[in-house]
Amino acid sequence: MHDESDSVDNFTANSGRMNTASSPPASRVGVYWRVWLGIVTVALLLRFTVFLKISSEHRFGLGITYGLCTWLPIMAVNLIEGSKLISYLREHHREKWEYLTYVPLFGSGGHNGFRTLPWLYSQDDLGDPIVTALKADHRRFIRFMFTVFFSYPIVMPVLIA
Repeated sequence: MHDESDSVDNFTANSGRMNTASSPPASRVGVYWRVWLGIVTVALLLRFTVFLKISSEHRFGLGITYGLCTWLPIMAVNLIEGSKLISYLREHHREKWEYLTYVPLFGSGGHNGFRTLPWLYSQDDLGDPIVTALKADHRRFIRFMFTVFFSYPIVMPVLIA
């Protein structure tokens, strides 16, 4: 049986916005970690099985493929994850959104990391538990991106050597 409160309380698929009475959508950062670890595992298995006795040119191709298969999707997901918090602020906390997205000479609505990043790590949650959860989720995603980025100097030489 479909309950009306289910559609009110959940993140709406059509509008991409949250209701003020709703809880934030479940974090997908754990899924990103598992997918990335799976890709690393497959790449290392390929390197030490199929690519074991292959020339360095082909191993270089494996490293490049690994880099592209990890970093390009992370950049796409970064756009999606970053827009969740900002769109919620735009709808429910307009003044904070205008402040955070203000870019000199261009006005509000842009991306201003110099304002957004310090706020993301501050205690200011606007008294909204959804903002608190979205900020925590975005911080976890940033931690994931840094981990992947700083793992390249470790993983790439293993794949290419």
